[in-house]
Amino acid sequence: KFITKNSLMIKFLFFFLFHFIVNKFFLKINFLVDKKETSEHKKKIITDTKTPLTGGFTFIVFFSFISIEHHYSFLIAIILLYAVGLMSDLNLLTSPIKRIIFQSCLILSFIIINDLSVKNLSLEILNELLNYKLFNIFFLLVCLLVLVNGFNFLDGINTLVISNFIICLFCIYYISNKYQLSLDFILVQNLLIILSVIFIFNFFGKSFLGDSGTYSISFVVGIVCINFAYNNYLIVSPYFIACLLWYPAIENLFSILRRFFFKKKLSKADNNHLHHFLYLAIKKNNFIKNNLFLNTFTGIIINSYIFLSVFIATFYYDHTKTLLTIILFNVFIYFSLYYYLFRALDLKKKI
Repeated sequence: KFITKNSLMIKFLFFFLFHFIVNKFFLKINFLVDKKETSEHKKKIITDTKTPLTGGFTFIVFFSFISIEHHYSFLIAIILLYAVGLMSDLNLLTSPIKRIIFQSCLILSFIIINDLSVKNLSLEILNELLNYKLFNIFFLLVCLLVLVNGFNFLDGINTLVISNFIICLFCIYYISNKYQLSLDFILVQNLLIILSVIFIFNFFGKSFLGDSGTYSISFVVGIVCINFAYNNYLIVSPYFIACLLWYPAIENLFSILRRFFFKKKLSKADNNHLHHFLYLAIKKNNFIKNNLFLNTFTGIIINSYIFLSVFIATFYYDHTKTLLTIILFNVFIYFSLYYYLFRALDLKKKI
């Protein structure tokens, strides 16, 4: 145990130092630096300093050194998704439709090559549909697309996305260790170390994920969750995974419905997300004046609730009805808070 703890600490310090050097280098050459000229197709909350989008780059470099059971196809898929996000960050691929097409092709190829599938959805009708290979593939594709783009909608608030990743992986690691479930513990340990390093830089506004980091890391988290559910389908309810990832999923689906209802272009980014409203509400009350700390504080508030929800769900990881109740309660809280902030900020004209 002493050797393991030492090795984990050495990895953490190495990754931290590497991330620090990469940040300085990107700032020096003015590459992938978040400013007005970068990512014009996205609406982001303004920060006071120039910040490099190095989260995804350092993740790719670190991840390349990790022993992966899925071999090279997993790493190749992650790198290609990173490349799609990188082109978006550099304004070389500004069309959301084109990005989704590229994402779909890459994710679909990975699913087919690795024969990825879902075994159980805890409902007889859905389980019967899963027996059809085409439906199983399509279901996985939609889930991963919703997850990848849902997390991307959350990007812009410090620690919001990266903390969500950490919470998800930590809870899977926790119940797997406690109840002796099947999991690649070494992989998840390494992922948690890498994400912890990125979290520290993101917390202080020194590094952002960008589209490149969000696409690649959310895909990794999604695959880890799918494999966990697949390998433990007789024990773990599939809705435990839904409890872990409900927030980016509901943010994605609601954003699409909201834009359709208000007759806005689905491909046009906006600042009408829950985290933007919460940010504005805190700023309006002059609770925190510094934009950077206000940004980070907003992420902490949301993730505190997410952590509490997930923590409760870990006690009922095998109880479908309870997990569905938790999901429905979370959705109710989301829409109630959204409506309250919408009215309190008087944003009807802006929508």
